[in-house]
Amino acid sequence: MLNSKLNKLEENRTGPEWYLVRVELTVTDVNDNIPEWSMIPAPYLAVVSSDAPAGSLVYKLHAQDGDEGNNGEVEYFMSDGGEGRFEVDRKNGQVRTTGLPLQRDREYLLTVVAADRLGSRSAPVVVSVVAGARPPQFTNASFTIAIPENTPEGQPFLVTPAVSFQKKPISYSLLINPSSLFSISAETGEISLTRPIDYESDQHRYLLLDAFDLMCLKK
Repeated sequence: MLNSKLNKLEENRTGPEWYLVRVELTVTDVNDNIPEWSMIPAPYLAVVSSDAPAGSLVYKLHAQDGDEGNNGEVEYFMSDGGEGRFEVDRKNGQVRTTGLPLQRDREYLLTVVAADRLGSRSAPVVVSVVAGARPPQFTNASFTIAIPENTPEGQPFLVTPAVSFQKKPISYSLLINPSSLFSISAETGEISLTRPIDYESDQHRYLLLDAFDLMCLKK
């Protein structure tokens, strides 16, 4: 029907009396996603010197929003905690000290949220900040792995890295090691078998790992 009308118009036209216009429609993204936290590792831990000056960087928040354009732009806020000793840059998510005194070895719990431009908010999370030293943190809260029955003894099949807040070398050990079936490299956190395993008797094993900072030797 539309084509026949256009043909009649074209037959009857005596001059530039009509035009064809191309209309291009763009479907815009709706705000159907909320910001999701993407910091690793979890839980969210940090340290700061008790005599850190104002503006010292403590932690970096990061969240992602699946929406496009302004709907996907994320801002960061502190909703509770910190006692005025920390502040969050709403644009880049950096957590910094305000300059108020910090109590040595005290833990400060900061509740933070991320929100997009239309107000959709993430779930709140807590960042734990200690004004002093704290032990290393494993990059995973737990490790799950399946290994073949024919895995050679002494060949590493899992690495369990940890992060040192003191920027020092880390030593790894096994606190729970059923039947002494496993060994761990104190320097690298690599785990290997001490003997061949049998599927019938060794289907499930649970290990408990420890990581600690190596203190620098005093001369």
